[in-house]
Amino acid sequence: MYTPGYYKVNYRALRFRELVRMHGLQRAFKAYAVSRFMPPANASWMPSLWADTECKPEELSEDFQQATKPHRRDFERLGFTECSCLKATKRLNSMMRDSGGITYLDPTRRHFGQLLYHRLYIQPSGTELNQIIIAFTAAFERGSLSCTNNKRSFDPTDESEVIRVDSHDVGAIHQEFLRRLQQRKETPREFPDLESLHRWFDARQVKAFEERARRRLFIPMSAEEVAAAKAGLNPPTSPTLTPPPRFKFRWGKWLVIVLAICGLQFLKHQKLDRAGLHRPDTIEYRGQEFKMSKAYASFEDYKDDPNNLDTNEFDRIEQAMVSVQVPATFKSREEFLHFLFFDLKFPGYGLSSLGGRTQTDDGSKLDLESVEIPQRAKDRIILIRESGGQLKLLDDFVYGTSTNTIEKVRLEKQKLLYYDNQNRVVREKRI
Repeated sequence: MYTPGYYKVNYRALRFRELVRMHGLQRAFKAYAVSRFMPPANASWMPSLWADTECKPEELSEDFQQATKPHRRDFERLGFTECSCLKATKRLNSMMRDSGGITYLDPTRRHFGQLLYHRLYIQPSGTELNQIIIAFTAAFERGSLSCTNNKRSFDPTDESEVIRVDSHDVGAIHQEFLRRLQQRKETPREFPDLESLHRWFDARQVKAFEERARRRLFIPMSAEEVAAAKAGLNPPTSPTLTPPPRFKFRWGKWLVIVLAICGLQFLKHQKLDRAGLHRPDTIEYRGQEFKMSKAYASFEDYKDDPNNLDTNEFDRIEQAMVSVQVPATFKSREEFLHFLFFDLKFPGYGLSSLGGRTQTDDGSKLDLESVEIPQRAKDRIILIRESGGQLKLLDDFVYGTSTNTIEKVRLEKQKLLYYDNQNRVVREKRI
């Protein structure tokens, strides 16, 4: 219906709920008023199909490699495999200084992952900002389900559900994605080959583009506008933002009233928070409440504090984690990861894959996972063996990490050999 080409974003068509998501409720009223006067800007090629952004791995910048290194490692630990690399090459926006991304598929080929990177120039401060977007998506017969940390995005199509997670932790976003999937009875679509994935991705992009073009959120550019925009990018210069027209008095009056109401509500909640009425000082694990060292405003604040738990709770937490019964078998790797994230790992503490997935002589694979026991310098080590589509528990033990750590495991003549970072055997077990 709409011709592919360069389009600008018409900020006057932004919905209030989109501005609330992008800026928060307190700033959304001002953003809504300002957006009514903003000229269209931020031009790019639309719809952005798979072939429009696909690139070779060596085309991704060193900044991309450094900024996304821990996130790429987390995707791999979750069992996701790279499908393609991408780079935005058809943008006419001088604020975009660099971009890159990687797309992934999980072992079931039903879960699509994205890791996107943008380096943006912030004109008022003259600084550059890295933006990292993480997303997991499952496609269904009608629509899709996505979990992402990207809040600065437009409303999805009617048939798609997008869950926004305030985190840059790949594992946390993936946990929420799996939890939401469990609430759906329908099985996600499988992508047997890359061609089927490309077709689904392109159809999804076209549908979203056409819906936004219909609501005049995207406005086509003339050939003269495209030529002028390209000339402004070469050589690249710091963008000059055109200030919006001055508000009329009645706009300013209503804006002051709205901001005053928001400010009063904010002060009210601040008082409630100080009274401890909105921020409980306990955290739940397997149906039990454990006391934190203090009340936290958010889970991120709790997770970032190395002393986030009451010292009197350490013994109870260790006992609770050690008493968790690990199933003897798992139907799939997804079920195994779900158990680790939702049934065993303590909220806000570590889970890591040790040595990757080790191939044995008989073609089976060993998957060694380490789950941190909070404040005890101990890990619970879980080893499973994957063969013929079935995952079987081989070993389960608690290991002290104060002196050295387990780095890998090998299976030799029906004996499990665990090695530390000096390649020394620190545990043996016959199976």
